[in-house]
Amino acid sequence: MADSYVGEIQAFAFGFYPNNWLPCDGRLLSIHQYTPLYSLIGTYYGGNGTVNFALPNLVGTVAMSQGQGPALSMRVIGEQVGSNTVNLTIQEMAAHRHGLQLAKAGASGATPGPTGASNVAMDPSFNGFLPLPATTTFSPNAMTPTGGSQAHPNDQPTLAMIYCICINGVYPSFTS
Repeated sequence: MADSYVGEIQAFAFGFYPNNWLPCDGRLLSIHQYTPLYSLIGTYYGGNGTVNFALPNLVGTVAMSQGQGPALSMRVIGEQVGSNTVNLTIQEMAAHRHGLQLAKAGASGATPGPTGASNVAMDPSFNGFLPLPATTTFSPNAMTPTGGSQAHPNDQPTLAMIYCICINGVYPSFTS
């Protein structure tokens, strides 16, 4: 393998980091001890810039390029975006309907009240075309939004690997 550049990031398929590399886990490093790396990445990823600086944190995240793609937001080095979980609002849910399921009392799947996978038990003498008696009360859950704003995972398909940054190697030359 050719010499690596200081600041180069690579994914490794084994569970440890090799010599001259550290895991991209957001840890703070001493500027004095890692001056070449600090001169390249500065405080893009954190640190106070006087005695320490932070490595990028790629634990549980994905990397993306800086800049702006067509119809995308501008992204700068070190910017963190996204969320591991999302709460959907009613406005974000796809339009859909839930059919009212009716059956005679005692029918297969009949229950005394509506559930997600059952029928509602009805009096067998009710023909469905007559108005319901004035005292009829439906469950308050029968016609209301459901979900309770519970967060759901928002992870894309992912393969876990260890991302590391080179701390000792060839110092890259700058081109203009």
